[in-house]
Amino acid sequence: MNQDKLRGVLAASVTPMDARGQVDEGAVGALMDYYADSGLRGAFFPSSTGEYFALSPAQRSACVRAAARHKGGRLTLLANVSDGCLETVLENTRAAGDLGADAAVLMPPQFFALTQDELYGFFTRAADEAPLPLVVYNHMTRLPSKIEIPLLARLKAHPNIAGIKDTHNDAARLMALSTLMPGEDGFVILTGGDGMAGFGSLYKMEMLNALCAVRPDLFLEIYAAGRRGDLGQVARLQQRVDRLTGLFTCLKGGANSAALFSQSVKAALALKGLCGTRSAITGETLDEADLAAVRRVLDGV
Repeated sequence: MNQDKLRGVLAASVTPMDARGQVDEGAVGALMDYYADSGLRGAFFPSSTGEYFALSPAQRSACVRAAARHKGGRLTLLANVSDGCLETVLENTRAAGDLGADAAVLMPPQFFALTQDELYGFFTRAADEAPLPLVVYNHMTRLPSKIEIPLLARLKAHPNIAGIKDTHNDAARLMALSTLMPGEDGFVILTGGDGMAGFGSLYKMEMLNALCAVRPDLFLEIYAAGRRGDLGQVARLQQRVDRLTGLFTCLKGGANSAALFSQSVKAALALKGLCGTRSAITGETLDEADLAAVRRVLDGV
């Protein structure tokens, strides 16, 4: 794979659901058009924000299929193939490739915590057989197994592991990751924490997060300012991003609800007329009071 297809600002997309609780494929297409028109480089379906863990295999496939139909030559499509069973991971990866994905994103298994050597075996066995390039996905707060820096240095040597999506708000870890920045191998580091957008831009890393779907202009600006080395502008833009993270706690239940994390992003996109607010996890939709709370956050940015 040409790793340049993973460079820039990419959206970790929500998964629109229809009134029957199925993937709204028309809304997936609308989101893809919106991402492309906004200048984003690609999209990740179904992401963590996209509630992939609450979707059936058929729903995941429907999501990737709909996204692939609308990507054309405009966007890179990353497909989530994560599972605790390696054979299922490979089945998912083959299906994603057949549906038109450009790369596969793989998390560590999610029940038991594994050692670093066990994680190395899991990822490299997947990469050995996967028909798509793999992006490994590390989440420092939500997953029991963490990809530490020495492990990533080992994984980076595998010819079919193209990069990492690294989600956290740890500036020290980001600095350490910068020592693995692309050489001739072109390994790509995609910062996933919205609070790390500014730091990542200054380290010349790429972005793959949820809130760039809400304000793509803001993240494209911070990406460009970091490439210029404009520290003052990056700091000012990061302050606006930090205000935008108020979306995650503005709804009833606030930070205590994982479902509302995704629904707040859906609500912001619903206000643009792009999708509905139905949760894949709970099946609930948001009311006018919820939308008003989301609008207040957006107005404050």
